[in-house]
Amino acid sequence: MTTADKIRLNSMLFYAHHGALEEERALGQTFEVDVEACGDFAHHAGSDDLHWTVDYTLLYRAVSELFNRQTYQLLETCATALADGLLDRFEKVERVTVRVRKPHVPMGGTLKNVEVEVTRERR
Repeated sequence: MTTADKIRLNSMLFYAHHGALEEERALGQTFEVDVEACGDFAHHAGSDDLHWTVDYTLLYRAVSELFNRQTYQLLETCATALADGLLDRFEKVERVTVRVRKPHVPMGGTLKNVEVEVTRERR
């Protein structure tokens, strides 16, 4: 399996009501998502034809739909659902890494964000 080629969508912002606490789910907040889709995209790069790669617009739309499909209590569950959903929808993607960042975390201290990263491969 060749997975050296990567397409990255960085710092996508989505407003959602994810969180373990009831207040987080009620109020909602902005989340940041990165996706790295790996596959053999260079194999047909000489054709310069969108058909042979992953359409970034469709990838973004899929992330948006999957992220907002339901409310998640855990970032881990959300990131895993995104990774699995993208592998299901894009046959040219052999491996995907998803990072979900939550900027406002009620931890009793100051931090920029909490981030969860998951990587899944096509079986």
